[in-house]
Amino acid sequence: MERKRQVALAEIKLGIVVTVALLLLAALILQQSWGVEWFASTVKVVTYLPDVGGLKPGAPVWLAGIEVGKVRRVTIVPPEIYAGNEPLLRQLTDLHQQLDSLDMTAPKAKETASDLLDRMRTLKTEIRFVQVTLEIRPQFMNRISKDSEVSIESRGLIGDSFIEITPGSYGVPPTKRDDYYVLEGVRTTGFREIITGANDVMANFGVLSEQVKDIALKLNSEKIAGGVTATMKEMQDTVREARNTFGRASALMEDMRQGQGSFGQFVSDPALYRKLTESLDKFNKTLEQIQTGNGTLAKLINDPAVYDNARETLRKADVMMDRIEKGEGTLGKLSKDEALYQDTKDVMSKFASLVDQIDKGEGTMGRLVKDPSLYNNLNQSTAEITKLIYDLRQDPKKYLTIRFKLF
Repeated sequence: MERKRQVALAEIKLGIVVTVALLLLAALILQQSWGVEWFASTVKVVTYLPDVGGLKPGAPVWLAGIEVGKVRRVTIVPPEIYAGNEPLLRQLTDLHQQLDSLDMTAPKAKETASDLLDRMRTLKTEIRFVQVTLEIRPQFMNRISKDSEVSIESRGLIGDSFIEITPGSYGVPPTKRDDYYVLEGVRTTGFREIITGANDVMANFGVLSEQVKDIALKLNSEKIAGGVTATMKEMQDTVREARNTFGRASALMEDMRQGQGSFGQFVSDPALYRKLTESLDKFNKTLEQIQTGNGTLAKLINDPAVYDNARETLRKADVMMDRIEKGEGTLGKLSKDEALYQDTKDVMSKFASLVDQIDKGEGTMGRLVKDPSLYNNLNQSTAEITKLIYDLRQDPKKYLTIRFKLF
């Protein structure tokens, strides 16, 4: 019984250690992947953007190249929530009215309608309906002012997106709404504009190369014209390859935005975000229950009686192991007494000798095991008994009749 109790106690200790290790591992994973800072205070900041370029919760927030916080939430909200969208919405309404009232039979009506549609598309791209919630460490808030600007940056062509905040110089903190600071300044220059500008430069460079070729031919110098032609051809090939590379990069970025391909689904699939959010919520609830003392695990962690009992058990185990080491008690004598070992060795030797004698057919037990006559006699006796039982069943009067004679 005592041995079973010790094994059960050891299993409980092992379970507690494994559970604590799993909790620490989960906390470390959340801290590294989501940027969860369990014991650090943060300031909540919110900004509104027209496009976040694949920004995900947990992305870093940089201020002048220094990581100062994390993106906590990215969600789409109605445009009316951000007050800065009101002028754009009014302009869109006016453009819609102008387009509806336009007489398509009038001269240049199509050009006017096309211009109105282009202006409407431009305004729609400027409407901020993506709300990004940030958590920034408070020691950096003194460098964020009302004129600070927010932009979406990316690490390389297909790197993760992150938030970049420019240091403010206005000296006035951002507008505060409830518990949030609102950053309204947005810097729209990004990777898409760079690619578009690069494509325009490459197209203009092709036109320029043709013009240089024409000028060289006009100089009536075949050698110069040939050299210029070869150089221009090489430059055109280089420009063409660079254009193809930028085109593939643009297509890859567009596929990622649309969620196409394995990597695009991994980046854009909202199911992964929902599952991670649900897991984080469940983990937070579990931590709250542990902190409030509810549940078995919370009692194991918060109840001092468990610690006292475990400490007392370990103390008793140490005392018992010390007694065994000193040779005290039954277990101590069993582990330390040389006489017990010698007696056990002698008994095993005698038992081995006995088995050897039986195997050789010596002694009563040996003859019973090895003598075949015993088997033959037993087999013959069994046959006789079987025959007697058969005769008894056939004619019981022959054996059970009692006769009395007086004279």
